[in-house]
Amino acid sequence: MRGGGGATAAAELGREARAAGLTGPVLRALHTAAVARLDGASAPEPVWLTELTTALDRDGLGADDLPALVRLLSTTGQHRLLARSGVRFPAYALTDDVAAARVGPPGPRLPVRPRAAGSWQVLGRRTGFPIGVPACPMTGTAAWVQYLAGNGFNLLTYKTVRSRARAANQFPNWAFVPGVREPFALDGPPPVVTAEPSDWVPPGDPAVTSANSFGVPSPDPAVWTEDVAAAVRCLADDQLLLVSVLGEDDGEGPPQLQAIAEDFARTARLAESAGAPVVELNLSCPNALDAARGGVQPPICLDAELTTAIVETTRRALSSSTGLVAKLSWLDAPALAGLLPRIAPHLDGVAAINTVQCTVQRPDGRPTFPGRPLAGVSGRAVRDLALDFTARLLDLRAAGGFDFDVLAMGGVTDPASCAALLGLGAAGVQTATGAFADPFLARACVTELAGAAA
Repeated sequence: MRGGGGATAAAELGREARAAGLTGPVLRALHTAAVARLDGASAPEPVWLTELTTALDRDGLGADDLPALVRLLSTTGQHRLLARSGVRFPAYALTDDVAAARVGPPGPRLPVRPRAAGSWQVLGRRTGFPIGVPACPMTGTAAWVQYLAGNGFNLLTYKTVRSRARAANQFPNWAFVPGVREPFALDGPPPVVTAEPSDWVPPGDPAVTSANSFGVPSPDPAVWTEDVAAAVRCLADDQLLLVSVLGEDDGEGPPQLQAIAEDFARTARLAESAGAPVVELNLSCPNALDAARGGVQPPICLDAELTTAIVETTRRALSSSTGLVAKLSWLDAPALAGLLPRIAPHLDGVAAINTVQCTVQRPDGRPTFPGRPLAGVSGRAVRDLALDFTARLLDLRAAGGFDFDVLAMGGVTDPASCAALLGLGAAGVQTATGAFADPFLARACVTELAGAAA
C-alpha cells in the first residue's frame, strides 16, 4: 500500500494491523503503556481510542478514522507498519529517549529525493532548494542526516557537539502543544504554555507548535567526529552540512570567558578535521542546565562580550576555507544592534532564531518536563518573532555593509511560512518542528515554491 484515498488507507492499515496481531485489546494496552511512560501516570482510556479500536476489530474503518489510526500506531511504536503505508507520521518517536532515537529515524521516507530546477547560493556553496533542518534531535547522527536529505532537506546542521561527552536531560524531551495555534505577540514576555507529553497534533497541520527540553547532549568526540565524517559523505553535491558546536569552561569556580571561547574553538577544530565545511556556533540554546547553580542557563548570545570572544577566537582557529556561522536566539532591538557589528566581520552567516524559552507546564501546573519548568517552544508560536528578527537582522546587515548570509528559521511549517522568510532576503530556511511534524514538508516547498526539476 502506498497512500491512496483516506478510506482505502485506513482500511488497509487496519487489515495489516490485525494481520500483525494488533487487535483492539492489544493496541489499547500498548497505548495505555505508552501514555503512562510519557506522562508518568496512567490515564482513563479516551473515547476516541475505544471507538477507533472497536471499528478496527469490525473491519469498519473509514476515511475519517485515518488521523486517529496514525496517532494510535505512531504512539504505540508501529512505525514500520506506517512506513509501508506511505502515510505521513511524525519523523521523531516521542516515546523514544535520546539513546533510542540515535539508532535511526522511524519516519516515512520518500522513494525519490525532491529536487528543484536550478541552484541557490548559500554560504558560498551551490545548493538545491534552500530548505533544511537546524541542529536538533533529528540531526544527531549520519543516519538521520541521510534520511532528511533523502526527503529533500538540503541545508542540514548536525546536532550540537561538545569537546567532552554530556548526557541528555531526563526523558520525556519533546511534546506537541495543541493549545497554541497562533503566533506569540512580539511585545511582552512569552506566555505560559500548557502541554502533556502524550499530546498530539496531526501530521502536516501548519499550525503545529512543539516544546522540547533535551539539553545539549553529546557523544564523546571520538564517536561524533567519525559520525560527522560519515554524514558529510552521505550528502549529494548540492546539499550542505553545517556542524553545530558548543564550548564550556572546566566548571570550577565562576565562568571563565576565555576558557569558554577556547573550548568553542577546540570543538570547532575537531568538527573541521572531521570534514565539516561549515561550523555553527551554538550561542542560542535555551535548554542547557546550569549544574553549579541549578535551573536553566540563559542563551550565550545575551552576553555580548562572551559572544564576541567566542566568535573571534573560533575564527582565528579555523581555516579560511571553513565557513563560520553564529546561531542566535531572539534578541530585542538594542541587544541585536549592539551585538551584530562586533561579530559580523568574522562571520559567513547568522542563523536565527532558536526556540523561545517559556514556562511549559501540564494542566495541573507541574512542569511538562520533570524538574525543568523552562523549555524551548518552536513552530507556529514563534513565526512572527522569526519574521521580526530576520527583518531586523537583514536591515542591520545592509546598514553596516556586511555580507554574511542569513539562515532563517522559526515557525516554518508550510510552504507559505518558508516563502515568507525567503522573501525577506534569507539565503536559506531551516525548520525543526515543521520537519518533525511533516516529514514531507521539503517536497511541498520544492513543488509549490520552486517547481520540480525536469
